[in-house]
Amino acid sequence: MSQYIFDNKSEDREYRRLQLVEAANDPTTIRLLEETGIQPGWHCLELGAGAGSILRWMGNQIGPTGLAVGVDQKITYLHHEVAPHVQIYQGSFLNVQLEQSFDLLHCRYVLIHNQEAGAILKKLFSLLKPGGWAIFEEPDFTSATLPDQEQKTPQGRVNRAICQMFINVGLDPAYALRLPHTIQKSGFHIVRVQSLMHLCPGDSPMAKVMSESALVLEQEYLKTGLCSPEDIQQYVKLSQNSTQWALYHSTTSVIARKLTM
Repeated sequence: MSQYIFDNKSEDREYRRLQLVEAANDPTTIRLLEETGIQPGWHCLELGAGAGSILRWMGNQIGPTGLAVGVDQKITYLHHEVAPHVQIYQGSFLNVQLEQSFDLLHCRYVLIHNQEAGAILKKLFSLLKPGGWAIFEEPDFTSATLPDQEQKTPQGRVNRAICQMFINVGLDPAYALRLPHTIQKSGFHIVRVQSLMHLCPGDSPMAKVMSESALVLEQEYLKTGLCSPEDIQQYVKLSQNSTQWALYHSTTSVIARKLTM
């Protein structure tokens, strides 16, 4: 796995960022998960459990007769997930030994951060039961660079710096655009694909996520040479202003299944 860009940040700051990510994305994620017909007794896997909101939701849906498994490289924020039917594993997913098979698996904003995304998908496919469901959600940060009028603004320069930051560490800021094809190649049968543009006012949940990320990753953005400290300050200021709208990025979601033979 490549180094996670949010590694080595303060635990309190990262916990706040993860909670903001949950507030911005959980409503959409839960609607997708509900499409699978999740029910008591299912075995579910949450890859990249983060601060635990979706793992907790899964646990509530499947009840004590089911099993909810969360995997993350850092489990500091999952200490409160202590129900008997919830299991938590720490480490790189490719190295974690899981003996179970799953009715449902989900990962959000995980593959874009990993150079070994193909191997991760292969392992996920092997863990899914025939007939089981998989939901993947990944961002496309290049979509924020599309409006021509924003190219020469502080927001436009920060948007380009975000994309270059991923490129500089060998990752694809537009990974979401390859997501359906990549999942299909991994053996999954695609049921439905949706893309959501995060065109939002300042002070909205997604604007808060991107503002916090800009503050936490300021040095990484500056290393690209595409934006200045003043640009980042202005980006954050605008993201806190409810009268200012911006296209922050887009998210592609794929609902897939493992066909029965």
